[in-house]
Amino acid sequence: MKPIVGQYECVHSSGVGLDYFTSRIDRLVLQSNGSFVMTTQSQSRAANAAQSLLKGQQVSSAAPETRLEGTYTQQDLLVYLQFNNSGSEQAHLTPDGSGIQIGPNYFTKVSDSTLLPPTHRLQKDMDDIAKGLKIASTLGGMAIKAAKTIQGTIQSVQESSSQHQAPAGPSQPAGSPQAAPAQHYSPSAPAATPYQPPIQQQVANPTPTPSPGRPEAIFCDQCGARCRPGKRFCNSCGARLA
Repeated sequence: MKPIVGQYECVHSSGVGLDYFTSRIDRLVLQSNGSFVMTTQSQSRAANAAQSLLKGQQVSSAAPETRLEGTYTQQDLLVYLQFNNSGSEQAHLTPDGSGIQIGPNYFTKVSDSTLLPPTHRLQKDMDDIAKGLKIASTLGGMAIKAAKTIQGTIQSVQESSSQHQAPAGPSQPAGSPQAAPAQHYSPSAPAATPYQPPIQQQVANPTPTPSPGRPEAIFCDQCGARCRPGKRFCNSCGARLA
């Protein structure tokens, strides 16, 4: 059976790739002196950065980790982990020594060294970082191009609207009289006669000619109605007859 001393990893993959940014990686280091260090991530780097951005905090590329230390003892395929905080856990080794099962999590052995980080993890992290920078550069270029397109569209709309606006004439102060258009005198043209309204001729009521043998009729001074001789008041307006 292989010695259990070394480094173990449990990758909680997000399924979208780029484990360095999107996945949670728990690590277990079993020392040769019977002590161990377990590091667990509560969030991925991407999730932690997004949460910090929403809270208005400074965005950090570090993953939030919890570090637990303690001692362990081995009995065949069983490993008893005793935490310094008085907690304990029972783990199961695989027969070939390629991994260890702790509760629902399976830790794969990635290195026999307890000091140097595993080579494959360094290479994988560097690849993920390079891909992430390339994606960020592509997205940044697309964002800049989109911003320039929107800015150009706004400027063209503003220029078009300014061209369609009619130029405003010189403003005149309120109450100032407007100058009448100048009239040019032409000797050959007849002088314009100012318009005069027609004079309404007042036609006086014709005075009736008294017929011979009949008494002369009288008329009201107020309304002009004809009245019989001898009447003292007008039958139409009631005015006193002279």
